[in-house]
Amino acid sequence: MSKMLSSWKEIAHFFGKGVRTVQRWEKTLNLPIRRPPGAPSNVVLARTSDLEEWMQRSAALRGNTEELAADRQPDDLKAAIAELDSEVVKLIELHSGTHENVTDVTSDAITLVRTLTERVRTLREHDEHASLELKKVA
Repeated sequence: MSKMLSSWKEIAHFFGKGVRTVQRWEKTLNLPIRRPPGAPSNVVLARTSDLEEWMQRSAALRGNTEELAADRQPDDLKAAIAELDSEVVKLIELHSGTHENVTDVTSDAITLVRTLTERVRTLREHDEHASLELKKVA
């Protein structure tokens, strides 16, 4: 049976955390807190069953994020950087005059380098974001 918690202090005690931590979780991680209509903003309610369900969802999400970061980061970044290095070598060769269709190939190479650079940047930002979210929850 679910118990109703009626203060930030009770909710914090349920998690074994401080009041400010659970208040932050409400804002950033959608902790399931209810406020009775017409009551002052500092009056809060939470069912323990809702909080337990939220913890399970959050743990599953953290597990998926950690798996994605662990699985993807090294291989994808290494492959993207290797491909980027290859394209840079081609550009250097083009500017050395070793290729007859310099304009077309240079344009293609520059487009590919920009695409790869953006992919590396996106992977890095995603990994940084995932790390920050994990630190917030922990």
